[in-house]
Formats: sequence, structure tokens, C-alpha cells
Amino acid sequence: MEDLIKEVKELIKKYQKEDFEYGKPVDYLLFRTNTNKNDIEKEIINCKNLEFVEKQLRKNEIRYVLYFIYSRRKGRAYVLKFNSKIRIITIYPLGKKTLRKYRKKRFKK
Repeated sequence: MEDLIKEVKELIKKYQKEDFEYGKPVDYLLFRTNTNKNDIEKEIINCKNLEFVEKQLRKNEIRYVLYFIYSRRKGRAYVLKFNSKIRIITIYPLGKKTLRKYRKKRFKK
């Protein structure tokens, strides 16, 4: 698990000079997460509250799900793909029950 976090941080450092690309309309993602575009990009670059990373293989591409946890009740998940840019496929908020589920998942491995 820890090596996935390091791997993602290295990929972000590599691609952070490029612009971000969004898989869904930006307005929808901002409304869903109740934040602004600059905060999202800063959070991904800084990785300050990054707790868990999951690697997914989908249709010959590698995706990373980054779980940022702010408290026991709040968190956010980002699904990223790295091409020539950092592509943010989707963002969704995490509630109390979902966080509990992912804590169990994190300690299984």
C-alpha cells in the first residue's frame, strides 16, 4: 500500500507541470464536491491528506483511486489516469459509512 502512495506521488511530480484534464464537465465535479478548481488541483499536487491508493486496470489503462480523508466523517476520492497530462476522471465525496468500509479494505491487504 505504501509503495502505491509513493508511486502516485512520483507520477504527480512528473506530470504536475502539465495542465489538468477532466473526464466529466468541470462544473459538475465542482458542484458535487462543493469546492473550486484551484483547490482540487492543489490538493492533488500536495497529497496532504492522502491516506490510501487503489490501482485499477480498466480497458488496457491503469487508473488510480486516491482517497483523501479529512476527518472520521469526511473524505474525498479522486480517480486519476496519467497520460501526457493528469486526467481527473471523476471525484466523489466520501461519507461516514463509506469511510468505515474503506478503512476495513485498507487493513485487509
